[in-house]
Amino acid sequence: MIDEVSSSTLMGCDFNQDEDPGSKQGMQTPTPPVLRSSSSGRSVEALQQERLRLQAELTTVKGVLVEEKELSAKRHEDLLAILTALTGKLSPPTP
Repeated sequence: MIDEVSSSTLMGCDFNQDEDPGSKQGMQTPTPPVLRSSSSGRSVEALQQERLRLQAELTTVKGVLVEEKELSAKRHEDLLAILTALTGKLSPPTP
């Protein structure tokens, strides 16, 4: 059986990797994560700006959702009124 996951992926997920895959049986336990400082990481200010942008977008989406719910309720009322009117007109007279 060939493992499709690369060793760098396993190491990135904090799993130990043996040189000989057949030497151990069973699952391997994860090691504690190692904190690394990275110059390519985003700054705190950039993350805060992204968070604020996402919050604004979420607020907009929530507003649109409320409008859609109101429109859907109005359409439902209109359809119910039409069906009620049609039912009254199509009902056969009772003897």
